[in-house]
Amino acid sequence: PAADPDYLFHVIFLGDSNVGKTSFLHLLHQNSFATGLTATVARPDQPPAPCVLGVDFRVKTLLVDHKCFALQLWDTAGQERYHSMTRQLLRKADGVVLMYDITSWESFAHVRYWLDCLRESGPDGVVLLLLGNKKDCEEERQVPTEVGQQLAQ
Repeated sequence: PAADPDYLFHVIFLGDSNVGKTSFLHLLHQNSFATGLTATVARPDQPPAPCVLGVDFRVKTLLVDHKCFALQLWDTAGQERYHSMTRQLLRKADGVVLMYDITSWESFAHVRYWLDCLRESGPDGVVLLLLGNKKDCEEERQVPTEVGQQLAQ
């Protein structure tokens, strides 16, 4: 793909801590799943994460119909102390991937909070994708597929 993209899109990944945003982004960006990734912001019982600001981003370039698309993929920290920074990022969002962990009712219940943040801070008409993550942990599922689908509609 060309150095200067024909199109640039800001895509923000939202959701509680530990829903798998960083792992999902690594998979999307590197086309491989990495074990042992450090959260965007480490928990107090972990060593400090490489990113101390509560946000990280990667660029994914795609070539579609001879056009170069650059996706700035913003990985946000789910901790409350970083929510004001997340709200600032939402102002420039072209798309949002709102993630929850299918093994955690709590993360699913917080989807409505994140939707409120998006409504308050995001631009009108932003594209939204609701994503139930950790499909590989199906035996621990707490959020039925139908419940996620119902909220998405």
